[in-house]
Amino acid sequence: MKSKYTSYATIFIFLFLFFFCFQTSALTSSQHITTTSLNLQPPTPIRNPAEFEPMQGVLIRYPFGISLEIIQEMSEDVEVVTIVANTAQQTTVETQYQGYGINLSHCSFLIAPSDSYWTRDYGPWFIITGDDEQGIVDFEYNRPRPNDDQIPIEFGNANGIPVYYMDLEHTGGNYMTDGQGISISTTLVYDENPGMTPEEINQTMEDYLGIHTYHCYPDVNNEYIEHIDCWAKYLSPDTILIREVPTTHSQYDEIEASVSYFQSQNSCYGTPYNIARVYTPGNEPYTNSLILNDKVLVPITGSQWDDEALASYESAMPGYEVIGCTGSWVSTDALHCRTMGITDRYMLYIGHTPKTGIQTGEDGIEIQATIFPYSGENLLSQSTGVYYQVNESPWNFIEMTSTDDNLYTAVIPPQENNSEVRYYVHAEDYSGRKENHPYIGEPDAHTFIYKLNYTNKAPEQPTKPDGPPTGKVGVTYLFSTETTDIDGDHIFYQWDWDDGTISEWVGPYVSGDTCSVSNNWSEKGTYAVKVKAKDIYGDESPWSEPLSVSMPKTTTQSNTILDWLQQYFPVIYTLVMKLFTF
Repeated sequence: MKSKYTSYATIFIFLFLFFFCFQTSALTSSQHITTTSLNLQPPTPIRNPAEFEPMQGVLIRYPFGISLEIIQEMSEDVEVVTIVANTAQQTTVETQYQGYGINLSHCSFLIAPSDSYWTRDYGPWFIITGDDEQGIVDFEYNRPRPNDDQIPIEFGNANGIPVYYMDLEHTGGNYMTDGQGISISTTLVYDENPGMTPEEINQTMEDYLGIHTYHCYPDVNNEYIEHIDCWAKYLSPDTILIREVPTTHSQYDEIEASVSYFQSQNSCYGTPYNIARVYTPGNEPYTNSLILNDKVLVPITGSQWDDEALASYESAMPGYEVIGCTGSWVSTDALHCRTMGITDRYMLYIGHTPKTGIQTGEDGIEIQATIFPYSGENLLSQSTGVYYQVNESPWNFIEMTSTDDNLYTAVIPPQENNSEVRYYVHAEDYSGRKENHPYIGEPDAHTFIYKLNYTNKAPEQPTKPDGPPTGKVGVTYLFSTETTDIDGDHIFYQWDWDDGTISEWVGPYVSGDTCSVSNNWSEKGTYAVKVKAKDIYGDESPWSEPLSVSMPKTTTQSNTILDWLQQYFPVIYTLVMKLFTF
């Protein structure tokens, strides 16, 4: 009898556990059932607006992670949406806002349970779909905070915005986009999605966010959080801010390597990125800032470097109001982490690839822009056009004409040879919206040099490669060269190693900057190393004079100082060898 009851108990426990596991699994798989059952994949083409584009609001959470002073500053220009657990909390917050003088007409509330105030990490990612309407992309939040993970759905339901579930574990602090299909994250996104290949992750980003180029770079801070906003930030489509530290800092090499990487990448404009720097010697969280229309809110800590940080932003973002904000900031958690911009769902969008460098044309320079009023209102045609200035003369205005559904053009007239022309595109619609490209308009206007009957010139012949004249087979050595481009164009380099291999084009580099590359040879012999250059228009220089490099020996175990330097410190070895060859 005892064994019979024992068997019944065993069966009961088994059934209980099976039912519990089934229910748990069902709850997990249906966590986003609201979105997966209704909205699978957004209609294409998809655009994921950037932080520096028009914002109608900002999402925060109570209890707060930021001061009332910061909330007041934000509420002057946009709607502050506060997440509260219930109406009692809403009343408490309204009382605090009124007591601080915050205008409640600029405030609204999202009543929903939440777990933390890091709205950047779990908040909605906004897109504009192929139906020309705003959507929200929801992802698996990479923290065990189930209430936070539901906020994108709660926000979408409260505002009538369709929500699309992206089956990818991610976090907002590890995501930056230029608004034109290029985004950056750390490789944390690869680590947190081990069941997917990088190619599959990239494809998912394209399917749901329209991201065609996804830069996933290893975290440079050596911190647990591995978020991109702790060390880098898009300031505009072609400018990335990256933290700077002294050479004695433990992460100096990693940070500078990231600078080199992004300098070698092209922006959505087809030009190399401008890299702005902000000095963070004590790991200050200056990159963890919030761009909110024409304001930049920068976390400051009372450090002696605060003023320098604000000046860095002012230099990189002329025309913006840069505001220092105090708070309970740490290097891995500051203002950007605790706020989430809400994209203007009825924005007046201007898409434009700037004219830069040298421009030529007997009939003037045509400016094209895609202009779309998502408000549904018509453009004010007499107020939509191009403002331009020649050699600091007064500004002129040319009305743009429509050549297609959303394509507008204007022609800046021919100017005197070598004139500097600054310009920006301006648009207005009947909803009252006024926008510029670049966003801030005149203070940061696009610039080009007008030349009449201009013919592009190729770069000068690169200098003879600089590197060791002798070495060992199998050991890697560093070689360098440089040249200039009379037009000031960016330059690419191609290396011929005289062993049957010619490198891909390396670059782009600023005219006059040194190009350094490494190489090794697998066989004994003497090699004539040479290099040539081309500019961004494809015009090539002659090959440089060759450097004769002899590889008479194979690598063997040796205890000599030179061999040790050669194996572990090739740059120092190269310098020593040069000294001995004089």
